Amino acid sequence: MKLDLGTAIIGGITIMIIVIPIFMILRGRKKKEKMILRSLLEIASQKNCAIDQHEVFGSNAIGIDEKNKKVFFYRETEDQIKEQFVDIGAIESCKVVKTHSNVRNKGVNEKVLERLELSFVPSVKNNGEIKFEFFNADDNIQLNGELQSAEKWSELIQDRLIQK
Repeated sequence: MKLDLGTAIIGGITIMIIVIPIFMILRGRKKKEKMILRSLLEIASQKNCAIDQHEVFGSNAIGIDEKNKKVFFYRETEDQIKEQFVDIGAIESCKVVKTHSNVRNKGVNEKVLERLELSFVPSVKNNGEIKFEFFNADDNIQLNGELQSAEKWSELIQDRLIQK
């Protein structure tokens, strides 16, 4: 079977039409991740800290400074930017908090995740809990790895609390 020049050109153009948009989407996502990470690093540097371990997921970033025992969090939504940090030395425990609502769908009650937070319970009882919001149904339609990230960071921070 012989491949003529016209078929090769049409095939090449078709591949380009498919590949270029995918490449542009991936490039845009990487650029956004770098900007979010840069913002997290800036929060840490303002507190004279350095991020040893971090994770960027969606429009969120979390990182820890092992030496100074601080956890930093950055969250960007359409209408606001939230920058937070916690001193692990002043924390008693860290846990994942899931807020659900009941929704009736085709006659069946279903639990829908409304909010997912990493909650830090302070050692001093007069101080309120500090919460890093990983997911909010008002901002995102569905979860995109936030639950796994929250559980991972909860365990990581709990390990640091046990060590202190």
